[in-house]
Amino acid sequence: MNQYETERRLCWCYGLLSALLAISVICTAIPYNHWRGTLDVCPGSWLENTNCGCIFYGVSTFQYFTGGHNSYCLYAIFAPLPILVYALVMALFHMYRVCINNIGQYEGEKSTGMEEIEGETIVVTTRARVSEHNDAVIYCWIPTTVIAVVFAIYNIIHASIMTDGFFKTCQQYRGYLVRQLHATGDHATAIHFRLACQAIFDFMDYIQKDGLNSRHGDYINTGLSLQLALISSWLAVVLWVAIAVFTAIRAHKERHVLTCCGN
Repeated sequence: MNQYETERRLCWCYGLLSALLAISVICTAIPYNHWRGTLDVCPGSWLENTNCGCIFYGVSTFQYFTGGHNSYCLYAIFAPLPILVYALVMALFHMYRVCINNIGQYEGEKSTGMEEIEGETIVVTTRARVSEHNDAVIYCWIPTTVIAVVFAIYNIIHASIMTDGFFKTCQQYRGYLVRQLHATGDHATAIHFRLACQAIFDFMDYIQKDGLNSRHGDYINTGLSLQLALISSWLAVVLWVAIAVFTAIRAHKERHVLTCCGN
């Protein structure tokens, strides 16, 4: 895989990363904005600033179903923004190099010519190679690999918190749903152990009552939106790992060139 092919793949990876992270942010922000007034019914005095309007880490109380602390949703929405900007910039950078400059496109390709030396005809085979002195990107493969690994870990933490919060809300709403429907016996067993979280959030969309001073307006598909956010986040992790692998392979191929990390 030559440099052109590496950068073409990185262009696609960073572009898809930008799209996936944007989907994650949007699909988390919509349910949060929809439910934050309805779920913000934490018990407590006016001295307490509970802010429990988050769709993640919901809690079933005796009287209400309350959301988790708003900080969980704010983290889920804003944490991907820095790496989203980085991925977008890198996608545009590699797109420019691949589509306009064609950097490294002919690296590794052989060309054959005939040369006459001392009266004898000799077949000469040459291999094209991008200039090491003119292309400064070869000095950045190792730093780019390190950044991709760091962002992969960062994204794993983000996706893990969202996933845990999603299943905690789903589990808590099962108990709340059993009480609201006065379900007993097999009905209660089905709600607790057979219904998928998508079905649980469908119940939430249609039977969850508005808060005392709020109205959540039109119905949305909360379960689908949150699952799209989770899937996008975990796919982003896979792409970060792929980027780290591509750049590490390229750094290995350029190991004979002086980099910012040494010889």
